Amino acid sequence: MENFKPQHYNSLSPYLIVDNAEKLMDLLKLIFDAKELRRYDSEDGKIAHAELLLDDSVIMLSDSTDKYAANKTMLHMYVPDVFAAFEKAIQNGCQIIEEPINKEGDPDTRGSFYDFAGNYWAVSTQMN
Repeated sequence: MENFKPQHYNSLSPYLIVDNAEKLMDLLKLIFDAKELRRYDSEDGKIAHAELLLDDSVIMLSDSTDKYAANKTMLHMYVPDVFAAFEKAIQNGCQIIEEPINKEGDPDTRGSFYDFAGNYWAVSTQMN
């Protein structure tokens, strides 16, 4: 089948279920300049399903429910400027895990932080 997925989508997309998906969407827009592709709200106003484009990747998310509990995960994102992305995250309430550093033998400079929902984000820029 030729059109088995939306055009320009990867075959695999991370899916986050969080408490306060709206807040996470806003945060990802600030840090990564994410673009909202689709959004479906439930009758109670919570996000039933949303899709954001972060550079060339799609991330999906929704609000937690009684049936689908919030979960935490680890994500890695390459960004043009690891220092700027990391600083935006910290300025917007994320918790530092490790400030950006280039470790010997690693072509990436990377830093990491937790978002308000407890997700672990590693951000990197390849320097070499």
